[in-house]
Formats: sequence, structure tokens, C-alpha cells
Amino acid sequence: MTALRTGVVGVGHLGRFHAQKYARISQLQGVYDANAERARSVAQELGCRAYDDLQELLTTVDAISIVTPTLHHHAVARAAIALGVHCLVEKPFTFTLAEADDLLSQAIANGVVLAVGQIERAQVVMQHLREQGFPAPRYIEAERLAPFKPRSLDVDVIMDLMIHDLDLVLMLGASPLQEVRAVGVAAVTDQADMANAWVTLANGSVANLAASRVVREAVRRMRIFWPDRYASVDFMQNRLTFYRRGSGQVPGIPGVQEEVVDLQPSDALEAEISAFLAAVAGQGRVLCSGEEGRAALAAALAVRQSVGAFLSESNYPHSSGA
Repeated sequence: MTALRTGVVGVGHLGRFHAQKYARISQLQGVYDANAERARSVAQELGCRAYDDLQELLTTVDAISIVTPTLHHHAVARAAIALGVHCLVEKPFTFTLAEADDLLSQAIANGVVLAVGQIERAQVVMQHLREQGFPAPRYIEAERLAPFKPRSLDVDVIMDLMIHDLDLVLMLGASPLQEVRAVGVAAVTDQADMANAWVTLANGSVANLAASRVVREAVRRMRIFWPDRYASVDFMQNRLTFYRRGSGQVPGIPGVQEEVVDLQPSDALEAEISAFLAAVAGQGRVLCSGEEGRAALAAALAVRQSVGAFLSESNYPHSSGA
């Protein structure tokens, strides 16, 4: 098969990593960034062309990653789709649901693959869980905490961090969102920097999610409960542990068997991009479709609305960014 011609629009911190993966597994034609100097630097590093004109890049590629600020996702993706270019759009999918719906309809009309970069789906621990074919969990709890990073201030903590776990809840539960209750605090910016959400799906699955971007030590973990077992996931260590009812004994928990699953480390971003390119070539499906990306966005917007209502009712002095 002829190598797919690829490009990256937006080569900041994360976009540069996208470009590196494309250079390794495809024919990277070039990159574009509003910061021309940054584009030239990445192009020189990877031996490709830095395009000064976005439209020109789009006419030379089969597929692209869009890693711009969220506000520009819709415009860039729409221009690409109009030319028949397949798109992997970083999360959040778009700024509004109307923009998401427009891209979904345009992708169908133009016959292009539209994927969303919900990268936690590509983690080896989540891939393993999906392969087991477990039923929908009864309860999920997750913590996603990170030190403050000034580069992420175009979105609040819900769109920056919590959207990952909202997407995983929807994926594992395989059921639409039914209800959201959430609280949050604008600690160091004028948007929500910490949030906690209680999420219920239509099938009765429930999740309790916590996210913060103002802690000193990063934490990314999840516990997933079924009637006869639960799974403990540490995303930072790529560690998956099952606890089942049985004859074993975990210290302090009688009648429970512990099983640590031996998983080989993998590159989640490369796995995500590889799945996208395979789908473009007609050899598989993307890890997160446009429809699934829209569902995660809708859930995040519902959490944001609930946080905004909480801040308004409590007369909190900062805006939630809603």
C-alpha cells in the first residue's frame, strides 16, 4: 500500500508530537502553524515542509491532525473535509455542539473519516478492558489531577482534563448520558480549575469524577465496579489490577482475589494515529469516532453548565467559563 500523505495543523506542544508520529509511520508532507517560526522549527526537525498557507497544505495531503486551539477546530476541519481530506481532531472535538454536528454531516457528505483525539482510549489498559467484553459497569470513580500548566488556559478543567474520563465513562457504559450534577471552583484563573461531577447514564451506570489542574502531583486513576469484581486503573503507570470475589485474601479485605494484569507498555498517541490511518485505508476503525467525540463534548458541556449554575447560586466571585 502506498504510504498515506499526511500533515499536521498546529504544531505547538502536542502538535509536534503528532508530527513526529506521522513522520515515523506515514509520508509527512508538511506542517502548518499560525506561528510560522514554530512551523519551520518542527519542519526542519522532521525533514518536511513548513507551509505558509493552510489551503496549500490541505491540497497536498490525504489525512491531517488538527491540533489548534479548540476555537479553530471547526474552521480548519471544514476546510479539510471540503477537499476530501480525512481528519483527526484533537479533543475537545469542537467549541460548540452545532459545530460538531456540522462537521459530522459534512464528513458524511464528502465520504471522509472523522476521528477525535480522545487519547485515553488508546492506553493499553483501556484497550485490554475493551477486549474483555465486560458488561456496562455499575459504578465508576475517577481522579484526574494535574499541576498547573499555562499553555492549557484556552479551556477550563472540564474541557482540559475531565472530558477524558467522561469519554471513558460513555465508552465503558455504552449508554447515553442521562443526568449530570457538578460543582467547581475557579481557583487561579477565571474559569473552573477544579470540578467534581456525578454522572448517570440511561442504563443506570453511575460515575463520580474529580478533576483539578492546580495540584502539586499528577494523578490519573480510575476504579470500575461490576457486581462480582472491580478494576483499578493507573493511567500513569499503565497498571491494571482486578479484584474479584473468591478464596484469596487481599490484606484487610477477606474473600477477595487480586490479579495484576501484565501489560506491555505502548505509545498511546502512535496507537491512536495508527488506528486513524488504518481507518483511512479501509483497514479498521478509529478509536474515537466523530459521533463519540460529540457525545464526550456534550457531556463536558453539561458538566460545565452545572458548574456554572453552582457558582452562580453560591455567589462565587469568579466566572466558570460557561
